[in-house]
Parts: sequence; structure tokens; C-alpha cells
Amino acid sequence: MEKEKIFSKFSSKDYNNQLETILEEKKYPEIIKNLLLSMLYNIETAYKDYSTVKKEIENKNTYIEEILEIIKEKCDKIIIPEENSEEMNELRTTGTNYLVDMINKTIYIIHPNEKILLYTLYKINNKQIYLEEKYNLIRNAFSKLLNVGENSNKMEVIRDFNGWTWDVEPKEIYGESTSNIIYQNLIYLLNIETVRKWTAKETTMDYIFTLEEELKNKYGEELKEKILDYIYKISIIICVQKNAREKARLLEEKEEIQNEFDKMSERKEYLQELSNTRKEQLEIIKSIDEILNDKELLLKEFEIRNSKRAKYNQIYNLNHMKEILNKERKKALNKMEEASKLLEPNYFVSVKQELENKLDLLSVLDVENYEKEKNKYLLQLQKVFLECIEIQIKNATEKADIINLIYKLRYYNFLYLTRNKQIKDVSELSKKLDNIQCELMLKACESKIFTRISKSVKENYEIIKNVFTSKIISLENINVEIKINRIQTQVNIYDKELFEKSIIIPRNLKENLDVKQNKKIKIIQ
Repeated sequence: MEKEKIFSKFSSKDYNNQLETILEEKKYPEIIKNLLLSMLYNIETAYKDYSTVKKEIENKNTYIEEILEIIKEKCDKIIIPEENSEEMNELRTTGTNYLVDMINKTIYIIHPNEKILLYTLYKINNKQIYLEEKYNLIRNAFSKLLNVGENSNKMEVIRDFNGWTWDVEPKEIYGESTSNIIYQNLIYLLNIETVRKWTAKETTMDYIFTLEEELKNKYGEELKEKILDYIYKISIIICVQKNAREKARLLEEKEEIQNEFDKMSERKEYLQELSNTRKEQLEIIKSIDEILNDKELLLKEFEIRNSKRAKYNQIYNLNHMKEILNKERKKALNKMEEASKLLEPNYFVSVKQELENKLDLLSVLDVENYEKEKNKYLLQLQKVFLECIEIQIKNATEKADIINLIYKLRYYNFLYLTRNKQIKDVSELSKKLDNIQCELMLKACESKIFTRISKSVKENYEIIKNVFTSKIISLENINVEIKINRIQTQVNIYDKELFEKSIIIPRNLKENLDVKQNKKIKIIQ
């Protein structure tokens, strides 16, 4: 908070001067320096509209300071490669217009523009999200999805906003559009502060535990489980489509898990094996204890083991021998304790269930059509997401919270579910989306946020729902004008006085009309 207060004192000119000072020390081509200065100007110009449209964004000063830090600390050179150079040949071979060399802090770029410059700066920053080893089935795939999603999110202000309009072009969403929508889902399910903690510096937080707790507290255990199941499966599909080594690793993991699950399914034999294991490990522990408590036995064990070892791998002395034996004792004790716990019915069932859950997660490795499977889970995820938004609507009591939800749903409508289809155009989601938008409209009308245009709830929603698909930056600027003739109702939508579009409702809505015709009416009070 103190940092934000300090940064809030800076003007646009201050940031421009900071960048110019940094660029004086850089051996960038003049065209690159000019593009970076123009990029910074456009970010500052567009940030207000970006903030208005999306609501859940990081502080502008934090955002700009990060870009300046990347340029200063992480990027020594930005080079436009010459024809027939090694870099140009590699660019042509890979079919991209940039290369990022993080080791030498260098970006190679052809046909530079502000958007690709910003994207490559985030690439060279290489701020990775790492998960602990205990999440080994998803740690690579989910981390990759979050990293791609964050980079896409970082690009949004300059990609979709130009200071006058808001326009989402799917071809300019670098990386995976799927990663982008999942990242946006998480931002709206939690908040930007929580999600951004995942890439904060010097953090030791358990990301998955935090994610699970936050989702459970806000939406309950059942919805949490569905959300994470769909996200994890999608992340694995995306990852193995591009990474053959990760696919091979996960297939090996799956085979081991399946073998263990099969053994547990033969309950009688498995329990006998556990009993034998417990006895064997107990004997090992007793033997080690005898050696540790008898100097002669210890010396004998020391000599026996060294006689079997190569010279470079000798046990140094008796203290080293004790250290080795204590490690072996601890390992045997752990095996014995695990076998004892598995003999307990409740623990046995819980472990078997965990193995079954892992097999279900990895079942996506065996599907014939990865793209079809990914889209199936992505659609299911959006249905659960809308259930969570419905909970947010029910819990919203403050006027500001209700208005924010109106903006969030409007933004959500324009997200791309696939490369070519926005949420608002997905037929499988339209009924649920209509229901929760209507529910939000009713709440907004009760709170005197929306103007009630018709006494009929259905007719009122038919008119007001156009707010959720309007590209007018500030919804508070929307005016509507109702024109009714014998067979239809025309709804003209304005950005203040500027005409945006007309909507035709093929019915005469005059009977229940609650405002004057042919007059501009402010939708949000």
C-alpha cells in the first residue's frame, strides 16, 4: 500500500522520463526506443478504459514499474537481425518474428511493433510459477498454463484498448486462448491480488493449497472439486500436445499408479503383503538397533560394507556408518508405519480413493482427440464458473459490488472460449448466461441501479440485456431510446449522444412500457 501511495505521485511525464533515462544506457536501435516510448504512452492512455471495462486489474503503477524494471534489468539488447544472419535464418525456420535469449538478455525481433515488443519483454522476464514436487502430476502442466495465461493477461491493456475503443482480436492473443480464459476465470472467481501472488517475488506459498482453500471458502467443496478437476485436465491436455517428454513421464506415472491400484483391489492378498512388509521392516529395525548398540557389530558391519564398495565410494569412519544405518532405520520405520496405517480400514479406503482420483485425472492421456476433449472440459468449466458467479450475485448487497458484477459479466461475454467463438455466442451457455444476467438485472433494478423500462420482467430483460453485449466503455454512459410501432419495438443504444446500434424486438411492448417513447433514457443511474 505504501508503495502504491508513492507511485501514485508520479505523473505520465515522470514515467516517460524514467524510461528515457533507462534507454540512454541501452544499445537499442532508435526505432525500438521510439516504439518503447510510444508503447508506454499508449499503456497510460488506455489504462483508464481497461480499468473501467475489466474491474479486476492490478494497480497501474505496479504494472508500469514492472515493465521499466524488465527493460532495465533483464534486457540488455534488442536486435533487428540482418538478412542472412544466423538469427534471421532461425526466425524463418521457426516461423516466428522474435527470438528471446534469456541467458544473454537479448531479444531478436523482425517487423517490431508495440505489442510484440511488450510480449517479448514478458518472455525475457521469464517469471515462472513453480509448484511443489507433491503435485507432480500437474506441476509442469498447470504451471505452464498459468504462465501463458498471465502473459496474455499482461498484454490485454495494449492489445485490446487504444484509448478510444475496446476491441478483442483473437489472432492477437499470443499463446493459448484456452490458457487466457482459464486465467480470467480464476481472476473473477478469486481476485487479481490472490492470483498475482502466484508470481510475486520471494514467495514460498503453496499455490495449490491456497487455491483449494480460497475456492472452497467462496463456493463450497463440490464446486471447488469440479473447477480444479476441469482445469487440471485441460492443462495436462495442452501440455502433452506439445511436450512428448512430459507425456511419457505422465504415462509412466499412470502405469505405476494403476499397478498399485490393482494390487489394492485384491484386498486379501494386499493386506497379507502389508502384514509381511510390516514384519520385515520391524526385523530390519531390530537388526539395525542391535548393530548401533554394539561396537563390535558396528565395526564388523563397517568392514563388511566397505569390502563390497569401490574405493571411491568407501564409508569414511564409524560415525559415517552410524549415519548410514540411521537413514536406513528411518526408511524402514516409514515403510513399517505406512504399512500399519494401510491396515486401518479408513486409511486404506482414502489411499485407494486418492489413487482412483489420480487415474481419473490422467485418463485424458488416452483420449483419441485431444482438442475435442479439451473443448469438452472447457465448456464444463464455464458452466461451473457461471454457477460461482451466481453465488457472487446472491451474496452481493452493496451497490458498488452489483455494478462491478454487471461489468464483469459484460467482459466475460466477450472472452473467447475457442479461437473463433466468444462466450456470448456459445449456444450451450446461452440459457445459463441469460438466467444469471436476468437475476443480476432484477437485483440491480431493486437497488435502483438499472432503470426499469418495462413492468414485465421478461420484456425489461430483453431490452436491458443489451448492456451485457455493449462495447461502450463506461456503462454509465449508455442511453436507450424506445420507438414502438404496431408490430415491433426498436431499441436505439447510445454512448451518451453518440449512436451505437439498434436492436429490433419483433413485438409491440407498449402495454408494459414504463418510460416515455422517443426519449433517451439513462440505463444505469
